[in-house]
Amino acid sequence: MIGVHRWCLRSPFRKQLTCKYLQSAPEHEANLPNTPKPPPTTTKPLPTPTSFPKPQLVNATKTVTSSSSSKNPELSNPKLQSLVLSNFPKSQLCFAYGSKILHQLENLPDASTMTDLIFVVKNTMQWHEENMAKNKHHYSRLMRMVGPAGISVLQSTKPYCFFNPFVEVEGVLLKYGVVGESHVLKDLQQWDTLYIAGRLHKPVLILDMDPAFKSQYIKLNLRSALHAALLFLPDRFSDTQLFSVISRISYYGDIRMYLKLENPNKVRNIVEPNIPHFRELYERYIDESPFIERTDYGYCQAPRTEKNLYKMERYLPPKLLYLPEGNIHPKSRVFKFDKNLDPKHQLFRKVAAGDARYCEEQLRLIIMWPSIFQTFKGLLSAGVGKSWKYSAAKLKKSQAGNEAAKGSSVVKFKQSEVGSLMSSDYQNYKHKESNMDPNNRKAFFAMWSMMFIFIIYFINLFDLWDKLT
Repeated sequence: MIGVHRWCLRSPFRKQLTCKYLQSAPEHEANLPNTPKPPPTTTKPLPTPTSFPKPQLVNATKTVTSSSSSKNPELSNPKLQSLVLSNFPKSQLCFAYGSKILHQLENLPDASTMTDLIFVVKNTMQWHEENMAKNKHHYSRLMRMVGPAGISVLQSTKPYCFFNPFVEVEGVLLKYGVVGESHVLKDLQQWDTLYIAGRLHKPVLILDMDPAFKSQYIKLNLRSALHAALLFLPDRFSDTQLFSVISRISYYGDIRMYLKLENPNKVRNIVEPNIPHFRELYERYIDESPFIERTDYGYCQAPRTEKNLYKMERYLPPKLLYLPEGNIHPKSRVFKFDKNLDPKHQLFRKVAAGDARYCEEQLRLIIMWPSIFQTFKGLLSAGVGKSWKYSAAKLKKSQAGNEAAKGSSVVKFKQSEVGSLMSSDYQNYKHKESNMDPNNRKAFFAMWSMMFIFIIYFINLFDLWDKLT
């Protein structure tokens, strides 16, 4: 059989790809279902590899799939769905995610592991008012003092989420977050913070969805993630590489990664045992994409030329290749733009050459500050005690991942395996020996962290009080 590197260079395949690229691509807009589909190609589609197992869809109408139900027999879908519907106010969308739903390597859930939920609601203040009347004990003492109005003020800063961790409902330990529908739709469409959109890049368990909820935004988000991953992947790649890069997008710039409060192998732990779920989640968008073709060895993407990038831009969220309007040259730490040339032409030329550092920089700018704000907002929303307990649990998982990484060569990704993004992922989080004594380093970090925490804590308290009075 002809090798894939020779097969991709054959002229019929190039002609086929060129025909697909010249088709009109749908605009990057919210009304995705009403967008006219491109006309079908005249060429015969390539067969899907027969070695792929049939994927299983994770939804709220079936029991949890075999990969997770064997690990969590007590958490079947009907029970979790019934728990949500009977104990919480009505929401537009509710979904579960995390290791309690899908099995993860190095992260076997136990009795102390929380089930993560997200409630998307129309009016956050009204939802908190109803939930506080029904589940007042879920909130910290400070949040009970300020009431639903104060919670809405605290929730008004990015990423617009409010979490209640370590809540026990009918014998199930939960951590649930609440976010407004308008902020979620904006995030799914534009990648405003990637806080909710990033979680929906991965397989989740939909527990409840209002018929009026605009589910086309979720589809738009998945399509954006697929095409954004192509900027970081080589010309030929496997499904594991593709899904690893997609999963990595939402962690790039996350403050928890920089502080090593997350397992450095988290992406691998999520992707490897759940490949069938990822395949089913993205199968439709891979087949519809004019930039990806299936091969006997995985996938082959279109030549990364400037012309194709201009067409792919319609499939990408606007912030990923953000450039100021009016031909203004952006300030970038990774690129030096020539003021005499068009900035968009310069950027696309470098991305076409395989340099995706500007896209990585944009992801970092999108994710970093919302993740910092959310970390310190947790001190107010959950209280110091629960926040400390949650941080200790995260640190324990991180240390377990670090110990596993020291004796394993599997986590040392190569650029040829997962692209530049995953290569930088390992480079950023691999553990180097430090000249500072470990005990002194921990004490130094703890001292400055506590100072910063108390400053933010009191600033938020005064600001919250002023807005309420």
